[in-house]
Amino acid sequence: MNQNLYKPRNRWIHLFLSPFVFFIIVSFLIFFGVQCTLATKSKTSKDPQIQIQFISDEYEETKSIPSSLFESKDLLLILAELSKKEDPAMRFISTNRTEEIMEVNGKSNSWSEGWVIYVNEEKIDGVQMKRGVRVSPSDKIEIRYEAVERVFGRPTS
Repeated sequence: MNQNLYKPRNRWIHLFLSPFVFFIIVSFLIFFGVQCTLATKSKTSKDPQIQIQFISDEYEETKSIPSSLFESKDLLLILAELSKKEDPAMRFISTNRTEEIMEVNGKSNSWSEGWVIYVNEEKIDGVQMKRGVRVSPSDKIEIRYEAVERVFGRPTS
């Protein structure tokens, strides 16, 4: 007889808990399902990126740096970050007055050739880099290995 008393009680508990547990599970799935679809949409959406193209006779490579459409960043800081990540492997020279890329992926400056930075087809020298060059996703940035004139080791314009 004791068994019959507990069975109806268990049935009532199960009857009340089942919808509650079901509601919690469904709410949990809906919430995290929405979160997952939002995360997927943000990853697949094409956010603006600053594109930097490295060009030499041996290879051509484009690097993308995430940025917002209305945000500009200092080109020197972007290049330093790429250098820090070693993607591509870069080496800078920095003095009180200038900044210069000395090597990219093992291709070094020589007396007659070197890495030259262009922003929107305008050549950027080391002094401008030191003062700060702001770039945004709308800018065309190229770093080309090309013939340069040097005086005492420093490139001339």
